[in-house]
This record gives sequence, structure tokens and C-alpha cells, in this order.
Amino acid sequence: MNQLKTLIIEDEINNAELLQHFLIKYCPEIEVIGTCVNKAEALEAIPRLNPQLLFLDIILEDDTAFDILKEIDYREMHIVFVTAFDEYALKAFRFNAADYLLKPLQIDELVNAVKRILIREANREFLEKNAIENMAQTFSQTNPKLVTISNIDKVSFIKNEEILFCKSSGRYTEFYLKNKRKLVASKSLGEYEQELDQNYFYRIHKSFIVNLNCIQQINKKAGNYCELEDGTSLPISRRRLDGLIQYLKNM
Repeated sequence: MNQLKTLIIEDEINNAELLQHFLIKYCPEIEVIGTCVNKAEALEAIPRLNPQLLFLDIILEDDTAFDILKEIDYREMHIVFVTAFDEYALKAFRFNAADYLLKPLQIDELVNAVKRILIREANREFLEKNAIENMAQTFSQTNPKLVTISNIDKVSFIKNEEILFCKSSGRYTEFYLKNKRKLVASKSLGEYEQELDQNYFYRIHKSFIVNLNCIQQINKKAGNYCELEDGTSLPISRRRLDGLIQYLKNM
């Protein structure tokens, strides 16, 4: 049997290597011919390697899978979308009969996705352009603004509503998330003050930016503090208190 020439497009090296390992070990019908970590690499590799199958991560650095698909001829390519954000994927992908995998990757789901692709290849069935366009539109409409948190090790994309508050740590910024995780970004709090969505975030102190939707109450008795939904208390500088109250009133 001829193997399907397959290109992996994934910006997290560990995930790309794991996917390649699983494909080699469990999917003998697949030949991995390359890996790309961003849009530029993908746009160079696709016409050169002419893959039959793409494993395509939804979010790639500053781009999305659909940004790549806009610029290539995918009419005779099979596509398996890979995403960590199942709320973006499930409804749109199922409606358009697209194949997708959720992170973290599961071997049985990967094997089943490959089986479906092989059936489609045998029947020469490919995703229609309007299906791709429908998914791209759904993604753009339902995708909340993502905050990019980058350091020397990796780049993380975090939804606004997952962030409780940000704390200055010298030239770095610490992000405290609702799932009790902490991420450290190699940018200052002042830089993030300019980048974060002002409909969600407000700088309450020289050291803190808070998610407005996470504030439960403001305590003026013990000095000015705001209490968050997880029980955290953060100081509010006197000169920022009135502005914070006004923001909350207008929400």
C-alpha cells in the first residue's frame, strides 16, 4: 500500500515530535515528510513537498490554521485539525464533517482519524471550500481574544476569562490563572497594560492588573483592596480607585 505523504504543522516542538512518534508507531499507512512550526515554514513547505495530508494546529504563533489555508490550494489535500480548544472545534468541525484531534493527543483517536482519512482518500473525498470557510467564520466569531504569554521556553495562548490577575516581577509579568496555574512572561506589566483588552483588564496598582470580571467586592476599610473570586486580595492605589469603580459601573 502506498503511504500518505503527511506534513505536520505545529508550533510546539514537543507536540509535533509526539504526533510524529505516534504516527510512525501506530499508523503505518502514513509517511511523515516534514514538520513546520509556523505559517511561513508551512507556506514554503507545502508546494515543495506536495503533501497529501496535513495535521494542522489551529493556533500557530500569531496565525491560525485558516490563515494558511487561505493561501494554499488544498482541494486535493486531506486535513486533520489539531486543537487544545475543544469549544472552538467540536460544533463547527462536526457540522462540516471535518477531522480533528484534541490535545493532549490520544492514540485511539489518532488511529481512528487516520482510518477515516484513508477511506476518504480511497473515495477521493476532500473538504469543500465552503466547509473550510464556514469553520473559519465560526472560529473568528467564537474565538475570544487570546493573551500571548511568552518566555524563553514556550509561547502560551490564554483566554481572557482564564486570567485572574497579573503581577509585576521586575522586567517580567506573572499571570495568575483560575486553574491555580501561574505563568511567567518575559515582558513587563507596563507592556501588557498596553496590550490587554481594556474591556476585561484594569491596572489597579503599579504592581497589579486585575480581570474586572473576577472582582467580587472592594474593601475600603482596611486600606483599598479588591477581593477576587478565588479569595485573593489585591491592593488598589488611591489614585486608581475612582477609575476602577467607574469601570465597574460601566460594565
